[in-house]
Amino acid sequence: MRELWLKALGELEKKIPQPDIFRTWIDVLQLDEQASDAISGVLVLEAPTTKHIQFLQLHHYDQIIKETISKLSAEALHVSLVSKKKTTPVYNEEIFTEKASVVNIDKLALNCGLHEGLRFDTFVTGKANQVARSSAEIVSQNPGRTYNPFFIYGGVGLGKTHLMHSVGRKILEDNPSCKLLCISAERFIQEVVNLSAGGRLADENVRRFDEKYRTLDVLMIDDVQFLSKKGGTQQRLFGIFEALLPSNKQIILTCDSYATSLQDFDERLISRFTKGLSVGIEPAEFELRAAILLEKAKQQNIDLPEDVAFMIATRLNTNIRELEGALQNVIMRSKVFNRPITQDLAKDALQGIFSKTSRISVENIQKTVADHFDIKIADMHSKRRMANVAFPRQIAMYLSKELTQKSLIDIGNEFGGRDHATVLYAIKKINKERGQNQELNHTLHLIEQKLKSWN
Repeated sequence: MRELWLKALGELEKKIPQPDIFRTWIDVLQLDEQASDAISGVLVLEAPTTKHIQFLQLHHYDQIIKETISKLSAEALHVSLVSKKKTTPVYNEEIFTEKASVVNIDKLALNCGLHEGLRFDTFVTGKANQVARSSAEIVSQNPGRTYNPFFIYGGVGLGKTHLMHSVGRKILEDNPSCKLLCISAERFIQEVVNLSAGGRLADENVRRFDEKYRTLDVLMIDDVQFLSKKGGTQQRLFGIFEALLPSNKQIILTCDSYATSLQDFDERLISRFTKGLSVGIEPAEFELRAAILLEKAKQQNIDLPEDVAFMIATRLNTNIRELEGALQNVIMRSKVFNRPITQDLAKDALQGIFSKTSRISVENIQKTVADHFDIKIADMHSKRRMANVAFPRQIAMYLSKELTQKSLIDIGNEFGGRDHATVLYAIKKINKERGQNQELNHTLHLIEQKLKSWN
């Protein structure tokens, strides 16, 4: 049975191209050797929680697992998914009800550094963030026991902070006595800097700092990439990791890139970052962008027509913050001029944003891509076919088609007189690879953000 399951895992890894989904939802399944029996034709797989099984069933991964095992097995097998651990509340119902009546969760969350409104029920889910969302819910139900540390990465404005705060909120709702702290990396750096400015009180400040952080049940740090080149701060954080992780205290981090891509970081700290679970949030697809606009309008009791939401979602594809800002501009214009929200009103309200996006040029794209991959702009026009040059050039061609109104022939001319077939090949290649390569997806998003911050 074990050999069969190991072979099935190998096949499943090939069938499921998204590494995060395989690692998070498939690879963690364990064979229950006592319950499994080849003679009776039963193979039992244990999942960490019932929530885990629900996710597999919702997205039909349970069927993929069963079909894969059936093809590899010489005998007919019944594959069963069971939960290893049922989620249990910290308090029994009677005690929890009593505590909830005297504890103001909103005030408690605010005191812990959590922002009002950032909860799971206000987080709009789509393909770009469903793995991160489901993983976050599991962490919130089993803090310190399932995925620790929990590392959320992705570009600016994609919902990392919202998701982290949602986890914190759920943990406090289940256990109001939990000692939780959510803090930005900048604030953490400032606290460390203040330790050396204490003069005669320096030792006492360090003692208080250590007592504050090393006795936490849950520590959340937003935007850890800002700790780059901050050796002293990293050392303090490493000490906190060493104090909390062995005691199963939950640590949650957000970052704009993969942990292994961080520059000027202590290798020991990066090792701790990657010890638990890392999940990415990708740029929102059109359907998710539209759903976010409609949901944000609904939260404000604003009737946003679908055609307006679709128009904004089509024009703006950088990040969720930009979408929210655009929506507020439209709502404000509607109120000021006492006009209903229509496509024409939205175009008037967002003409500055739309025109800025339209000013992206092939030249801008070539320079930004060349800077990102540390090659020369001249390489965009050259005939060199070395991989370190050809691949960035193909990315630049792809983005030129995505972000400008240029034809394939015009784009080819901008890249050293290449024909339209070469440009089309590059576009198809990058489009296919970004659907299978999460790191490439993230790189494209970062470059698009830089381009849209021009001017």
